[in-house]
Amino acid sequence: MHKIVCAVLALLVLPIGHCAGESKDDSIVLPNPKLLRCHVSDCPQLWLTKSSESKGIFPRQLLIDSKDGCLYGITAIYEGSVSADDLTAALNGRYSQWAVPGFEKSSLKLWRVTEESFAIQLSASTKADEKRGWAKAGEKHIIFLAFGGASACKSQ
Repeated sequence: MHKIVCAVLALLVLPIGHCAGESKDDSIVLPNPKLLRCHVSDCPQLWLTKSSESKGIFPRQLLIDSKDGCLYGITAIYEGSVSADDLTAALNGRYSQWAVPGFEKSSLKLWRVTEESFAIQLSASTKADEKRGWAKAGEKHIIFLAFGGASACKSQ
């Protein structure tokens, strides 16, 4: 079991090295929500874009929440230089019909993708978050979470 977890972590860390040298005209690369509720033995591709696309803006860090080898949460952390508007546009490009109303002018954005049973949250870290040691101010966090969190894995 330990070898499987190490192999998955190695696969998840390798593509993250692509984030250096980003430019404004690059497209935002989002994690693949199909990873939610997958078991390490049958997880799909990590990114929503083709693997040959190397000019995208990749997250600085990708955090995975799992229980018993089943992934139920993904947090993608983007550098402060990445615009929240660009991230919102990338998410709306795929999930606009599931955007939760009332958050259009908020710094927090939410999507409930009911057909696939997951939610998305976009937020930016503040200076208060940095003082607490939680995150760097200005970083953007996109969280994909299966409905039910860790208990969502039991239904698979």
